[in-house]
Amino acid sequence: MKGQYRAAANRRKGLPVLGRSPHGAPPRMLTRFGDLFQDHPQPMWIYDVDTLRFLRVNAAACRHYGYTTDEFLHMTIRDIRPRDEHARLEADLAATAGEQKAPQSSGVWTHLKRDGTPIAVRISSHAVTYLGHRARLVFALDVTAQEATERALYRSEQLYRSLIDTMPHQVYWKDLDLQYVGCNRVFAEAAGLDDPQEVVGKSDENLIWRRQAQRMAAEDRIVVDTGHPLLDREDTLTGPDGKQRRYLVNKLPLYGPEGAIIGMLGTLEDITSRRKAEETLRLQGRALDASVNAIVITRQVNRQDVIVYANPAFARISGYELAEVVGQDCRFLQADDRDQEGLYLLRDALQTNREATVVLRNYRKDGTLFWNQLHIAPVLDAGGKVTHWVGVINDITDTMRYQQDLEHQSTHDALTGLPNRNLFRDRLDQAISYAARYRNQLWVVVLDLDNFKLINDTLGHAVGDSLLQTVGERLRAALRDSDTVARLGGDEFILLLLDQPGGGLSQRTVQTILEAVSAPMRLGAHDLALTCSMGVAVYPRDGETGSSLFKHADIALYRAKDGGRNQLQFYTEEMNDRVTERTLIEGHLRHALVRNEFLLYFQPRVDCVSGEVVGLEALLRWQHPELGLVSPVRFISVAEETGRIVEIGEWVLKTACLQAMAWQQAGLAPVPVAVNVSARQFRHAAFVQEVKDALEASGLEPRYLELELTESVMMHNVDVVIAAMSQLKEMGICLSIDDFGTGYSSLNYLRRFPIDYLKIDQSFVRDMLDDPPGAAIVRSIIALGHSLAFRIIAEGVETPEQLAYLKEEGCDEIQGYLCSRPVPEKEAAVLLGSER
Repeated sequence: MKGQYRAAANRRKGLPVLGRSPHGAPPRMLTRFGDLFQDHPQPMWIYDVDTLRFLRVNAAACRHYGYTTDEFLHMTIRDIRPRDEHARLEADLAATAGEQKAPQSSGVWTHLKRDGTPIAVRISSHAVTYLGHRARLVFALDVTAQEATERALYRSEQLYRSLIDTMPHQVYWKDLDLQYVGCNRVFAEAAGLDDPQEVVGKSDENLIWRRQAQRMAAEDRIVVDTGHPLLDREDTLTGPDGKQRRYLVNKLPLYGPEGAIIGMLGTLEDITSRRKAEETLRLQGRALDASVNAIVITRQVNRQDVIVYANPAFARISGYELAEVVGQDCRFLQADDRDQEGLYLLRDALQTNREATVVLRNYRKDGTLFWNQLHIAPVLDAGGKVTHWVGVINDITDTMRYQQDLEHQSTHDALTGLPNRNLFRDRLDQAISYAARYRNQLWVVVLDLDNFKLINDTLGHAVGDSLLQTVGERLRAALRDSDTVARLGGDEFILLLLDQPGGGLSQRTVQTILEAVSAPMRLGAHDLALTCSMGVAVYPRDGETGSSLFKHADIALYRAKDGGRNQLQFYTEEMNDRVTERTLIEGHLRHALVRNEFLLYFQPRVDCVSGEVVGLEALLRWQHPELGLVSPVRFISVAEETGRIVEIGEWVLKTACLQAMAWQQAGLAPVPVAVNVSARQFRHAAFVQEVKDALEASGLEPRYLELELTESVMMHNVDVVIAAMSQLKEMGICLSIDDFGTGYSSLNYLRRFPIDYLKIDQSFVRDMLDDPPGAAIVRSIIALGHSLAFRIIAEGVETPEQLAYLKEEGCDEIQGYLCSRPVPEKEAAVLLGSER
């Protein structure tokens, strides 16, 4: 009877009655409640308020907690709570003990499964009468995952500086007329009410916007009329403040003591912040996934920076997948390469909790090196404590390689890969500092390949480049690691030799260098053999600075080349005097043409039989205001090396033509004027045109102009030379080979050249009367020339005996002091006016 009175009291208070009738017959509502209760997907139970014993549990609760129904019915709700929450449980029970309490949510509790696993459970309950007991109907929602998600969202908010909130449920009850019977405080606050009791008797139209109220009422009516619950539906509702919020809606029918539906129970879980946070997290995750830079997040575990996250770019850059790196100390990227300046800077930043940017050498999964520009930044919690570190990895391998290539290019020769002049200077300065400190010697050797230009011109630049590369490799292999070989440019190399055995540059060292260069080499289809000239300067004897040693070694090299090549010369003060002279000449020569300091002397050619002057050779002289009359021996070679011989030669050509024409106009006997043509001048592309211009400007007939070429001019690019000579011959100009016999003419080529004269070099004429071989050479040249229809001119004839011999051998003309020394223009005019 006590249960009946209590049930009647509960009905008067608006509480649902669940259980059997006083006569034991199961009412219709109990059957429907049982079905709903048993099949509900969430754990549900009913427990006795007085004894706390479970009176009924559904299948979902058994599955979720791991107990059978019988085991549950022998337990109390204390048995699924940890001991440290029993005090809270008692307080909650005391708060809900009164029968006048409306249905309410009891918040989130920690429950224990049968195996001891703790879970977070959100409890929704309200007072009911069940089988005559004062009881509570409990809805249990496992929010363990949700709690973990919310914690992750909170951590993400700290990591990515965005806020993700989670809100508790709103719970309400309605009757069949869809009028509110009760609600929890969260619902009241959301509805703009100060007290949950204010909701009683109101409808949705009193609380929310009309259109939403009509839609909600339609849904509620379906639940009440059909008994079908509406579960986990998302909806957007507008609150009294006009703001829209997103909710997770659940609606369940409530049954009365007779088994009839007497109303409905609804919950609204505000998921606005969660959805916004999930969207933000999704966008942030997408941003991280799309980043071209690798991003890692670490936290410190046992004084190690352990990776907890890495984006897809990290796998692309490093070759490691996320599963391979999570939990690892991020220092594994440096492998064994731990002695890096960037690592020291990085450790300092980590210890002082500050941002930093460093450059590190990292290694991919396959072991290849990549350069990492790493930026790190700490992540702080609400209390300002560092919880994580974010690292942004920028792969700058291409940039570093480009910088290294630029640095290598600035310090190394592009063709041979050897150090260039800049790097050699730096090493030389360091070596001098070391030698000065320990009073050691060092040797600077400038090395130049002999006749390289000939090889380059005849075989092509590709062969020349291969030859330079081979020589560079050989020199590098011939020297010790402590020595340096560099390429200065062209075919010139420079060596820095340190700490030579015995305290001097040994013959063995020199021989090793010479053999490295001169050993035969095969480049493509060509077998080549080289020689080289070397100049040596010794520290500190020949200089105490890099510049002085370099200069003096270069001077010694020129001396070696002048001495016949294929040799080594040590620097001496005498060489410096020669270089000083050359520098002086070169400086003055630069302005000689502009200042009109050049003049021509003329030396006659005389017919051996008649003794008549049959021609004049124009010889260049330099009348310097300070140096006086400068001999060609002093300045012609400088003009050749500096390239000024081209413009000087053009001046000689024009001046000689003008002078020859002036003599003719003065009524003197017209004779040819011979002009010497240098190799550089003849190879000049405009040379033939310059000859034409000189003839046209002077009005001189081409037959009165002779051009004297040396053998060396004609033996380079023979076909091109023959073509140019043929053009000159077609113009009517006479051509001669000067200094014949001193070069390396090929008789095969000689017969192809369109020449008129051979000039026997004075070195053969001078000694021919006392030197039978010399006389034989002269005789042979005369015979050879006549057989090829050339006229023969003997140079350097100084005695009547020489003239007599040459006449006897059939020489055509002579030139030398016997006839006349070279004389200025006025004296040459006198010679032209005489008969002999």
